[in-house]
Amino acid sequence: MMKTKSQMLAVPAQYSDIEEPDLLESRLREAAEFSINCYKIESDSMLLEILYEQEAFQIEIYPMDFTLPELYRCQHLFPDVDADAIQRAQYGLAVEMEFGSNPLTSYHLQLKLIHTLLPDALAVIDDSSEKILSGRWVALAAESCVPPAPRYLFTAQAVAGDEEDACVWLHTHGLKRCGHPELEVLNSTRDNYQQHYNVLETLANRLLEEEEPLEFGAPFFLAYVAAGTPLVVTLIDWQEAVELYPEDMLGGKRDRQEGHNEDTCVVFVYPSQESLEEGRFSSLSIYDELLEDNPIFMISNEETARMRALATERISYFFNAFGQKDTKLLVKLGLLVDEEHRKQENDREHIWFEVLNVANGRMTAKLTQDPYYIKGLHQGYEGDYGPEDVTDWLIFTPERRISPDDVYIFTL
Repeated sequence: MMKTKSQMLAVPAQYSDIEEPDLLESRLREAAEFSINCYKIESDSMLLEILYEQEAFQIEIYPMDFTLPELYRCQHLFPDVDADAIQRAQYGLAVEMEFGSNPLTSYHLQLKLIHTLLPDALAVIDDSSEKILSGRWVALAAESCVPPAPRYLFTAQAVAGDEEDACVWLHTHGLKRCGHPELEVLNSTRDNYQQHYNVLETLANRLLEEEEPLEFGAPFFLAYVAAGTPLVVTLIDWQEAVELYPEDMLGGKRDRQEGHNEDTCVVFVYPSQESLEEGRFSSLSIYDELLEDNPIFMISNEETARMRALATERISYFFNAFGQKDTKLLVKLGLLVDEEHRKQENDREHIWFEVLNVANGRMTAKLTQDPYYIKGLHQGYEGDYGPEDVTDWLIFTPERRISPDDVYIFTL
């Protein structure tokens, strides 16, 4: 399939920020993380070729009228003064590009370009994924050495019928810019759509790490559900999938006339080896009861490394939160497993601890659960650990839960 361009629009703090092309060009040329191979102006657009991470990217930048989209997902918190300014804004700066070989690297570059052009942007409207991003979050993400989480590349939406209709239609926006088809789950319900949503989001995250799109009908192992039952999913083109359902069902043929009718596919499952060999796929709903029992979704080594790098990079926010009133800290530590469980690609078990004390850049923490692969450790064990052991962390305040991705909240 053909990639679509990634389209974002930055909302400036003031309109004068986007009135001077020479200033914008100067900011781009002074950037240290990427370089300009080619630059020209056609009409009101700046056309660039940017070299980043040894890959060339074609970029188009231009001002345009702006109205805040009503149905886009607001991904972050905004202080009232910023929210009011965004509501009043009439113009923005569009940044369009085609992603390169690595979608996450490409997405990170697009944020870096926007932050370079408008370091005080109020918000970024990601049209491709239908998200509204905080300008403060964008600034931190752009200045980071670590790319944002893969979930930022797409949005999974749940569309429900009227109150008498239990049907829910799940589908993504944003994957086409990554060279993958959009994903759907048909005929979900109000009772189980959250479990289906988790499957959809996990599958999208995993597919983004694949160099090539998954072929229709090909099996893809996603998780172990209860009792060690494997969850093997497959993708079926939407035109074939809707033939299995009533035409007037939510997400059926009737809803395909004006959209969701190109480069999109539906998630099904192979419940057995026999069904896989015979090409007989089934609805995801056959796993509904098992999906309620906290299935173990696989997180790749690549994503674990990204999470660990971000948690380490921003650990000062974590340490500074210790001792604040009504605040609880949890830290996920990667500990060496027993020798019989060690594998070349993975020799760590990642386990949550409660932080009891922080001093001199280290912490005393208490284990919150029994490990699976470390016999000598049990729930309640206390130990001394440093940043080198950290995989992830969470700060719980009376108002909210804060992860390494959410530290922009401290700037509000």
